[in-house]
Amino acid sequence: MLKSLQIMLIRRQCHHHHNRRHSLMNLLDHMRDVYIFLDGSLDSAPANAPTGSSPGTVHAMMKYSRYLSGKASDSNTLGGIMNGVIKAKLKIIPKNLTWEGLNQAVYNALVNDIMKPRIDEIDELLSYGVSVTVYNGQLDIICSTIGAEAWVQKLRWDGIKTFLSLPRQSLYCGPSKGTKGFVRSYKNLQFYWILGAGHFVPVDQPCLALSTIGNITLSPAS
Repeated sequence: MLKSLQIMLIRRQCHHHHNRRHSLMNLLDHMRDVYIFLDGSLDSAPANAPTGSSPGTVHAMMKYSRYLSGKASDSNTLGGIMNGVIKAKLKIIPKNLTWEGLNQAVYNALVNDIMKPRIDEIDELLSYGVSVTVYNGQLDIICSTIGAEAWVQKLRWDGIKTFLSLPRQSLYCGPSKGTKGFVRSYKNLQFYWILGAGHFVPVDQPCLALSTIGNITLSPAS
């Protein structure tokens, strides 16, 4: 009986936290212009930039235009790739199944799990020697870098003190000489900080995103 009450209480707490998170995300959805704070530049202004726009306004429009282009509906989007070349390559996915970024039925079934901490599971994976990689766009609002750093610091894995004591290594990518990110690594735990990127790291920093995935998967392409 006590166990059932504890489970019920946890579920209610998780549901409450999820509702607060959902409200915050709705607020942020109406503040999309926060995206203009991302650093970086493009070569030219978008064609629809108003004549006489200030450099700051034009720059903001360029950034926002690139953000929206990453969500465009064509074969280069994640959905287009998953249901196109990936599906064809795997040759095991039934034709009547379509990949979705978010399935509402699945989301509703798991909604109370979203705000549950999984530190114990990560600790267990690390203790078994499983490679664990955490990466964050430095400007991600939905999954904040500060929050990721906070839960990593709570790990009880026997290598966490050494991990936290090590300096971060700078990451570079492409012709630019500027620092694109940082990584800290010890044994089977790695943490990547991706600079100039929000929630969509591959959209904001495609070069470093590809390089990072290559390093994680030990791909020869990396």
